[in-house]
Amino acid sequence: MRKVCLTCKKEYDDDRTACPDDGGDLMPLMQDPMIGTVIADKYELLSVLGVGGMSTIYKAKHKYMGRMAAVKLLHPYLVADASMFQRFQYEAKAASNLNHPNVVAIYDFGITSGGTAYLVMDYLEGEDLSGILEREALLPEAQALEIFRQAAAGLAHAHSKGVIHRDLKPSNLFLCPEGDGRFNVKLVDFGIAKITDVDGTSEPAQNLTRSGEVFGSPLYMSPEQCSGKPLDVRSDIYSLGCVMYEVLTGRRPLAGATAIDTMHKHLKEMPPPFREIAPTLQVSEKLEAAVRKCLAKKPDDRFACVSDFYKEVYGEELPQSASVAVRNNSPSVNLDVRASSGPSGAVPLTDFSVASNLTGANGARLAPSASAQHKLYKWILPGSATLALGAIALCGAVVWVLFYWEGPANDHGPLIDRWRYTYHLAQGERQLAQQHYEEAATQYKEAQALATKFGDNFGRLMNVYRSELTLYRQSRQYDKQEEVIAAMATVNRKRAFLDLNTAMKEVNSIEEILQAKKKGLSHLNKTELELQLSAVIGGIRDIARRLGAVQEYDSQETLLNRTIATYRQLVGEDDPQLAALDLDLAECHVNQDEFTEARPLFKQSLEIYTLAHKNGRNNVQTLDVAKAWLRIGQFDRDRSIFKEADKELKQAYEMLRPYGQKNPPAEEPERGLKLLIECLNALSDYSDQTNNAADAKRYRLEATVAKKLRQQSARIDD
Repeated sequence: MRKVCLTCKKEYDDDRTACPDDGGDLMPLMQDPMIGTVIADKYELLSVLGVGGMSTIYKAKHKYMGRMAAVKLLHPYLVADASMFQRFQYEAKAASNLNHPNVVAIYDFGITSGGTAYLVMDYLEGEDLSGILEREALLPEAQALEIFRQAAAGLAHAHSKGVIHRDLKPSNLFLCPEGDGRFNVKLVDFGIAKITDVDGTSEPAQNLTRSGEVFGSPLYMSPEQCSGKPLDVRSDIYSLGCVMYEVLTGRRPLAGATAIDTMHKHLKEMPPPFREIAPTLQVSEKLEAAVRKCLAKKPDDRFACVSDFYKEVYGEELPQSASVAVRNNSPSVNLDVRASSGPSGAVPLTDFSVASNLTGANGARLAPSASAQHKLYKWILPGSATLALGAIALCGAVVWVLFYWEGPANDHGPLIDRWRYTYHLAQGERQLAQQHYEEAATQYKEAQALATKFGDNFGRLMNVYRSELTLYRQSRQYDKQEEVIAAMATVNRKRAFLDLNTAMKEVNSIEEILQAKKKGLSHLNKTELELQLSAVIGGIRDIARRLGAVQEYDSQETLLNRTIATYRQLVGEDDPQLAALDLDLAECHVNQDEFTEARPLFKQSLEIYTLAHKNGRNNVQTLDVAKAWLRIGQFDRDRSIFKEADKELKQAYEMLRPYGQKNPPAEEPERGLKLLIECLNALSDYSDQTNNAADAKRYRLEATVAKKLRQQSARIDD
């Protein structure tokens, strides 16, 4: 068991109890069971660089070439999750298309014989920009401009290859020292990137997010990203503007009390001018104007591309040669690197950020700006007595953090229990891989007992259950497998009700404001309330679906009715989210055999989608209208309302038929082909019910051809 210094983060594996460099206390680190193993028969895992919710990053060495690498392993319990694996694979595909000194290089991806998904990338030594800002608060304009120059070069290259990053933030800009006082900026973490064709259309095979789904870091998200709209390169330019604003002022441009508040600010507010943040800041008007243009609410008001931004800020064309783009002509950030941090975007297992020296043109250290005074604390130890008291206080603080601090409100639980949980779960995975089933079961039980202590909405407990399912399936203990499935169903029900309470509070708070506004007691703008509720509609629908999955239809109906009633007061009758809510409520009534209530909602949803598509609202697509025709047609077919079903299903078929051709529409071809197959199956069943055998046979044959086309498309994408 290795030990780490709480002050300088250096690690030791001997019997010492204090760091020989600074006297800091040494705390034990759990040894990851993967350390020492070999991935894909060639990458030997040496140490852990970072751990996140999706993966673990290891420092590794190529057995035959001696080359150091960073190996990212998808958590074993996520391999069976198709969407998580696709996102992992997608990161590899997005970044492997890029070849630029300012973009992290990814050069291998695969799945081991044991079912472990891995991704191999450059091993970077240095630290990310967020670590520097955490200490220094802000950077002088000269250093900042050099970081922006290289970040822009890497971002422009990604855009030229059709890759939109979608999660640009300080922690995804990694600074590597070059040994002569210079540094190289690397753009990292393409886990939620979007690949587009040259003409701007999304790559069909990578449609991993649902329409209106929001991904990214709220502090740096563009307005269109906050509202779930389609993104282009100008969204990354907005995020770059957020990063520049923070680097130059020491403050995030827009930050609310919650993620939703922050997203709302990005939709409605502009950040204050630099002079209001710190009147003594020395930032050129030209650079501040460029930052503010990047932060324009409307994409059309921003720079059209990174090259335009570069020309405006640096007064020259963006160099086309990669070797020219990374030149360091301005004063450097000289990193005193004592530990290595991997380029993954994962949450560090411990804080591997290390001290850096900011040097001016004459090599002298630049003192932090006055704006850096907002840091939480600064220790001053003038004498040995103070040093002793400080050491005692540090030990007490460490003990408190490890054993007594409950963590954040939405995931409470002592830090020591988090480490123990991770250790037992990893040990269970290792024993399972070696087919030591009893030992694996013991480790999982330990992890399960610890998981019940956390306030993460049973997330860790469900991870243990998934691992136990794999264990009992492999060991053929089917009775225990059934017990685990029953336990998971119980947890899912509890999670659904906890989420229901959260959603109802959100809707009720907006309803209360609306009522107060009617009485003249609130001055909030109606549009602001619309944006606030609109931003969480997707989450509310997801909660409603989960309530339906555990057959809590009454609660599902209550939530949807309340949301629709409140949302309808805020939006027009062509709002597509209103149509989606109506569709969800209609299906809820169908599940309860309440057919009289269901059909008007199906019809109303169709009318809203049709009107929204006609009016060009929120990028409503033809497929949305076709799906609405299909749903009401399926409903009428099942109720033997054949006259209406015939018209509705054939209308859906006419809209979807082009997706079965060799050159389908560019608008979500994979989704269109899937809906076409569903429509053809519905038509064949309808034809059977109406005794039209010839049509039934024709539709079934066409559905078979469409399925083969879909399978071929999937093989090509793989």
